Amino acid sequence: MIEKAAMRVLSFLLGASAAFDYKSISINAPRRIVTQDDIDAKFEEVDKPYALYPVDGPAEEGLCVLAEITMTAPGFSWKKDNYIVELLDDQAEPFAAMSTGICNAAVCAGEKVEISFPVDIDMRAALLPEFGDLEQGTTCVCQVAVRRVVDKQLDYRTPDEKKAIIGDRMRARATMDSEAVAAALLQTAAEDALGSDWRAFVAREENLAEDAVPAFLMKNCDVRWVDA
Repeated sequence: MIEKAAMRVLSFLLGASAAFDYKSISINAPRRIVTQDDIDAKFEEVDKPYALYPVDGPAEEGLCVLAEITMTAPGFSWKKDNYIVELLDDQAEPFAAMSTGICNAAVCAGEKVEISFPVDIDMRAALLPEFGDLEQGTTCVCQVAVRRVVDKQLDYRTPDEKKAIIGDRMRARATMDSEAVAAALLQTAAEDALGSDWRAFVAREENLAEDAVPAFLMKNCDVRWVDA
């Protein structure tokens, strides 16, 4: 490491113009291949007879919200993320009370609302079984962080059309994950080859901003993809 750093300093002092051979930095990066079996399995996991269409506006009755929800009361706690709440008042509790609070607040995507409601005898009788620990006479505090406001409609796309979309998304995610791993491996290899100031060295030699160095290395080094 010290010898390599000394050589770079010597080259700089002597005004050497020879460019560094970035292909000498070589890594084997794992790359996940998305198979049809992967796509079929994901389809079976997520397929629904309806689709959610984003709404550019506030939550209102008849729509849905995709949200992170936390409910707390004495002796009770319940939390879900990416949970779909249908905004209807004729549903089991505590979702009817939650729905009313969300609609009254007219929250939009990215906003939060806190709703409090008493657990009276009528609500207690209408509670879903999983909320049986909500005791009558207590007050439940419900915090809702809305990710998206959506319209829930029947999905008329065929299974093949849905699988094509799922496949595209899975391959895009696999590519992102593989590139992130490759970038980390490249940084380690660059530090081994160029020293701890590798980022500044490449930026200086190639006239780049330092935050552009990882992309430069990905393009110019010897990245060998290995199917995983």
